Amino acid sequence: MAEHPNHKADFQAEGTRGDGLRRAPRHDMDPAQRSLLQIAVEQAAIADEVCSVLMGEDVDLRRTFIQTNAKDVRFLDI
Repeated sequence: MAEHPNHKADFQAEGTRGDGLRRAPRHDMDPAQRSLLQIAVEQAAIADEVCSVLMGEDVDLRRTFIQTNAKDVRFLDI
């Protein structure tokens, strides 16, 4: 620490990368705002396929998926 006189020993991070460093209300933790949805096996299979496309290594497939489905986006957190 002596070689860095401006260093604060009590530093604490205020957020993590990707959360926008904002503190929006957490409605997902409020029991009055939560909902429980039951999904079928078919829906889980579709979700697995979508995750595989988005997280996979096939860039052309991912690009096509995004371009095809971009018009249906309702909530975008960037």
